[in-house]
Amino acid sequence: MIRIKRFVIIFLISLATLFAGVSAYIYFNQDQVIQLILTELNKHIKTPIEVKKVSMNWWTDFPNVALNFDEVTIEESIEGSTLPLATLKQITISFDLLSMLRQNYSFEKISLHEGEVTLRLTKQGNVNYEIISYEQSDTTASTGTVNFDLKQIDLREVTVNYVDEKRSQSYLLHGYKLDARLKKADSIYHITANGELRSNAIKIDELSYFEGKELSINASIDYNENSKELIFSPSQLIVNQNNFSVKGKYDLDPAYINLQIEGTNTAFGTLVSLLPKRYADEIAIYKTEGVATFNSTIKGSMESGHNPHINCNFSTTNASMFHPEYKSRLEAINLTGSFSNGSQNNLRTSELRLKNISAKLNGRSLEADLQLRDFSNYHLDVKLQGSMASEDITLFYPTDKIKGLTGELLFNIALSGRINDFKQTRTAHRVNTSGELKLNKVGFTAVNYPLPVKNVNATFLFNKNDIAINQMNGEIGNSDVKLNGFFLNIFPYLFQDDQALIVEANLYSKFIDMNELLSGVADDKSAKEQQDNYSISLNPLIHFDLDSKVDQIVFRRFKGRDISGNISVENKTIHAKDLSLKTSGGEIFLNGSMNAFNEKEIKINTNSAYKGLAIDSIFYTFENFDQDFLQDRHLKGKINAQVSTYIVLDEKLRFQSKPFLADINASIINGELNDFTPMQRLSDYIDEEDLSQLRFAEISNNIHIENRTIYLPEMKINSNITQILVQGTHTFDQEIDYRLLVPLEDFRKPDKDEAFGAIEDDGTGFSNLYLKIIGTTSDYEIKWDGKRSLKSFAKRLKQEGKEFSDALKGKNTEKKKEELELSDEYFDW
Repeated sequence: MIRIKRFVIIFLISLATLFAGVSAYIYFNQDQVIQLILTELNKHIKTPIEVKKVSMNWWTDFPNVALNFDEVTIEESIEGSTLPLATLKQITISFDLLSMLRQNYSFEKISLHEGEVTLRLTKQGNVNYEIISYEQSDTTASTGTVNFDLKQIDLREVTVNYVDEKRSQSYLLHGYKLDARLKKADSIYHITANGELRSNAIKIDELSYFEGKELSINASIDYNENSKELIFSPSQLIVNQNNFSVKGKYDLDPAYINLQIEGTNTAFGTLVSLLPKRYADEIAIYKTEGVATFNSTIKGSMESGHNPHINCNFSTTNASMFHPEYKSRLEAINLTGSFSNGSQNNLRTSELRLKNISAKLNGRSLEADLQLRDFSNYHLDVKLQGSMASEDITLFYPTDKIKGLTGELLFNIALSGRINDFKQTRTAHRVNTSGELKLNKVGFTAVNYPLPVKNVNATFLFNKNDIAINQMNGEIGNSDVKLNGFFLNIFPYLFQDDQALIVEANLYSKFIDMNELLSGVADDKSAKEQQDNYSISLNPLIHFDLDSKVDQIVFRRFKGRDISGNISVENKTIHAKDLSLKTSGGEIFLNGSMNAFNEKEIKINTNSAYKGLAIDSIFYTFENFDQDFLQDRHLKGKINAQVSTYIVLDEKLRFQSKPFLADINASIINGELNDFTPMQRLSDYIDEEDLSQLRFAEISNNIHIENRTIYLPEMKINSNITQILVQGTHTFDQEIDYRLLVPLEDFRKPDKDEAFGAIEDDGTGFSNLYLKIIGTTSDYEIKWDGKRSLKSFAKRLKQEGKEFSDALKGKNTEKKKEELELSDEYFDW
């Protein structure tokens, strides 16, 4: 025991003495050694190198002596270029102590720390990393020699980029801790590499593979510098704890590859994640389980203009995919597949096949086969059958535009054609589709339109680019709808943003609630809340052509029934053709259009005919046209009319009175004017016992509305009490100016001067009384009208004819002329 202690003490003392001696030797001789080594290195280095500090020690890489270069920048070897080959925090080259004592420095190890190395091959075929000349130095032994016999290369936190500009390829790797050993025998370099890497990206043309992948490698590679050939002995690449075996060879000049890659019991998710980033990202949100196997061969020329032949076979068994947000699980996934770039080794001859696909989506079975050919212009063949709950659509097509999906879908569909042909109207006829899709009690709510869609049942039959609608029915709020017809141009609309969907169908509805449909607010809310939310928003890419029949429609107080006609929608314009409906005890026939291209200024043009509508019902339906002067309780009778209108609404469907135009050719049959205050107040001027109930057989007139004013031309009213002529104006601000002419049998006038000019004898013994009603509907007055004559056009013609006849006979017409001039101030507008 004492001997062992004594041995240990002696050993430690010797070691300390050796350490102190070597340290002292290095300290006192390092300047000479460094200068010697740098002189020799400069003979081997072909490009400029910038170094901030050089030092030497033997504890950095004990037991070897280390020469440390801090803050190093090395230019690449391409003539005329000043781009860096490497920028590193530190480079360490090591040699053994015996070499230092002999002044024969043989470097066997190099370590790179914290930085970036970029190796590149230019389009002209030049490389940028030939910075070392391997010719032996002719320095004599007395002055020392330096040579490189690298057996180990270490990378610590170094990013290595390889860029092949000639073949549009780049490999971006970050070495956390990578140890490589190199051994040369004649012209063969034996290379082994072990360690941990991060693949930032492997880019080939526009596709990016292995992006952001943590890798472990255990590789064995031989490089023949004469034949410029890399030979991969069976090497292991571990991705996410999944083992891939790689073997084969790669010729550098000319570039030729022959590799075999095999994965066994590989995680299904890992296999998916190796796809190009643009595809992998779409699947990355799904959590996957299960195993997959595959084997692949890559063989052929890698020279510019050539592609190697790629063939890959793969399969998965009992895999699953789960979307954490939508809670949908696709499980029991089984499939076999293959990929080949075909006989010409290019995109045009490439083909992907997925066969015997089977899976269960939340317990419902799915089966499919898929073939994708010609990757330069994808041709798709797919067959899909099975069923799924409606809410499971979000597993494949996540969307935030709808919520609350219910019901189920059943399908048996086949699609065939080029994907680009599906996207364009002019080429969509080339595709072939067949099969059917059934909807069973489907419901949902759009996020921006809260009125629920529910109980949708339908069968869609696929035929080329169109879908036949076979008995599609459903409900939107309280409204129901049934369609039979076609969805035309369906695939371009689904796959391309600027393509239109055309719906040609027969529409039938038992009941339509326009209050709900225009507001998106359910009928259990207040009328004010609905009216505050009225709006019209039409998709310019959806065109409708609907032959429509509706049993009943309601909008505010309006109720229509037995509605039929053609409704079409195109370019955000609704057209109504030959529309007819029953309302207010009569019928309306209408043609017109509503232009909603500018949703803040909706323009409506109509030509309509009213037949036998109850006038009091019209006033009630339209809320007495927002006035209380003449109301539905005052009126009775049937109206027939021809009406042309131009109407402008704002974004809340509020009527804009200023641009409103209308021409109305109307007649009222069997009319009554009851308890109308202005008429009752005529009793001060007309000797009639009762003006509270004025009945007339028929009145007709042409009414014009413009500039917020109703223009009423001269109109004769033959009532049960008297005959009245009336004309005037009534503004939307309720300003009135009516002129009346009534015949009198017994006129009572308190003041002869006051009534002068307001009474005229019509030659039959009766007097005509001229009156005017002026003011506002809430503050008006009835006065004598001594300045205006409201004689009818026929009477004026008769009078003028008589005067002309008298003139021919030489009669004195001066007095008549004076009277005519007095009464001829016709109420003009």
